[in-house]
Formats: sequence, structure tokens, C-alpha cells
Amino acid sequence: MIEAGTSLEPYDRALQAGSTYEVLAAKNATLRLRGSSGPIYSFTDLTSGRGAVNFGHLNPGIDPFEGLSSDVVPNAYPPAARAHSAWLLKKLGLPEKTVVYELGVAAAIAKALHMARRRRAGKIVRVEGSLHALELVHGAGDAQSASAEGAIWIAPGDSFSAWDGVSCLLFEPIQSARGFVPLPLPWIRGLSQSAQAAGVAVIADESQCGFYRFGKLSLAASEYLAPDVFLFGNSMTNGIYPLSALIGSPALTKEWPGSEESWQPAFEAASLGLRAAECVADYIDSTDLDALITPIFQQLVKLSEKLVSNPNLRDFHLAGPTLSVEVRKGRAAEFVRACEQRGVLVSAGIGGARVSIAPPLTIDSLQLQVALKAVAQAAGKL
Repeated sequence: MIEAGTSLEPYDRALQAGSTYEVLAAKNATLRLRGSSGPIYSFTDLTSGRGAVNFGHLNPGIDPFEGLSSDVVPNAYPPAARAHSAWLLKKLGLPEKTVVYELGVAAAIAKALHMARRRRAGKIVRVEGSLHALELVHGAGDAQSASAEGAIWIAPGDSFSAWDGVSCLLFEPIQSARGFVPLPLPWIRGLSQSAQAAGVAVIADESQCGFYRFGKLSLAASEYLAPDVFLFGNSMTNGIYPLSALIGSPALTKEWPGSEESWQPAFEAASLGLRAAECVADYIDSTDLDALITPIFQQLVKLSEKLVSNPNLRDFHLAGPTLSVEVRKGRAAEFVRACEQRGVLVSAGIGGARVSIAPPLTIDSLQLQVALKAVAQAAGKL
């Protein structure tokens, strides 16, 4: 909420100017931010850092510094590497796969494309509305060269079977850039099967939608999409470190040269990232996540029932603890600002069409109830 006694006037001017904030403190779902003109505000965070902080800001149960006995040692890798890769494969039910770690989502996507293109040269088939148009621009070598050679874009739901000259299919099960919009599952499942039958690698990017952002550790695994490569990031360390993981068959991951162990190439400078990932794994194993997700889902159902009659809103998508809604006439930014004015942070998809509400799974029930009431009030002002 906005601090008591703080004038709304400078706050409104800051919003109109597109001001940014300075983070002063964060705890669970509460943020204290300083506006560019000086005032300090308290917000309820319903963005979860776009999938990075699913388990709450500064979760005391996720502390990679506790009992830390070493930092970075050249050419030596912490035990957490082996332990975390074994945990991840067991949790996903993929014992025959291997794990390759990387720093940052763009670098992970670049590495996945490199693996696929070493096995089979060709273009990348991508789904319109994905984040990958942005990621590949900023990615490393192979992503840029692959983009330069051209890509094939297909719209969600479109039929496609021209796999000659194609290296891989790259998609997000739920598209983060659009504001958390799910792909039609029967369609992407059939498209993946068609690609694999033609010898094309399938890469499922769950960097933002994985690790329980939509109620499951992996939608690609729980929905039996069976990609050749799974990509994870963001919440794998609960935002502590930009760690990403690629999971694929040994035949595919060996295409990355120079790796004697599947986790080794990236980690002369990332032992903290692996330690944080191990702490998140321990937290997941020791926490009844369904007990956290269910009440959030129930409150979001109630919010959807209130908002569905609003003529300015349509196309609701509710999955687990996350709600996405389209705002007509490109007014998503206006909706976001109206929520900010009421002390709540939500996020807008690229293009100004959608707003997503993604609270940390650990948010206090009363705090969420108050925040969602503010969201409903903001929607009523559209």
C-alpha cells in the first residue's frame, strides 16, 4: 500500500512520466520502493519477477549462504552440481536425460540452438508471440547466426509440416512475452510429434513458466509434450542467481564440445548459483506446494468471476496461481498504472494487450485478498 501520509500528487506525476523505482527492501510479497522524486512506497508484488521469485522475496527457507564452506575454485565443481542435476531428473521422471547448466536465459537458448544445429543444420521454427524474437537478438553467437540465416514463424494453431531444411522447433508452453498466454496443448503436442518424426529437435522453453508458476514443476513434462530439450531458469534459484538448465538426451547434449561432465562448462564462476538451486530443491521437497497454490487459485477464480462482466476485459486464462487477461484497445498499461496507484504491482505483456497477475506462492492470504480487491477496483476504472 502507499505509505500513510504520502501525497498522491507526486506519485501520479511519476506514473505519468513513466518513472522507474529504486528497490529499498523486499520480503515475501511486499516491496518498499523509492520513486524518482523521493517518496517511498510499499507495494504488494503480484508479478513474482515474471517467474523469478515464485517462492517469495528473500524466502528464509532458501538461503544458499548458510553454512557455505567455499566459493569459486577454478576447474573444480561443487557437489551441488551433481546433487541438483540428479534431483531435477528424478523430479521430472527423466532418468535417461542429462543436464547442462548455463548462465542466463539467452545463453541457455543459444546453447540449445547450437546443440540442435550441430546435429541437423537448418532454420528455427518459432511460434508468434514468443519471447524468443527478443532473446535471440541478445543471445550469443549461434543464436545470432541462426537468426541471421532466417527463421520460420508460425501462428499458434496453424498447421505446419514443411520440416525440410529445419533444425529445431522452439516454443514456450505458456508465452511469457504476451502476458502468460498458453499455447493450445493438443496443437503443440501434435506439432512436436510431427517435428520429431522428421528428425527435427523440439525445445520447450520453461524459463519463465516452469517451477510452479502455473502449478507444476514443468508443464512440458506434466502435459506429456516430450520435447528433446527442456529449458529452465528464473525461479530455479528463486531469483538469487541467473542460472539456467538444459535437459536433453546424451546424444544431443554431447554436441556441446568440451564437456566431460554435463554441468562443467559454465561453472568456474557460478558455485553460488548451484548452491541456490539446491536450496530451492530442498524447499520444494519440504513444502506442501499444493497447500500454497490452491488458496491462491481459489482467490483468482473469485477475481475472474468479478472481472468477466467488465466489457473492457476478455480472454481470461487461469492456471494454478496465475491469471492472465486481455485488456481491450491496448489499455494494459493503463490497467497496470491503476493498480500501482492502489499499491499493487501487476505486469503487462508486450504490445499492451494483456495483464498478468502472478503472486508469490508464499503470499499471505489476507494480503492477497486485499490486493485482488484493489485490482478489481482498478479494472472498474477502465
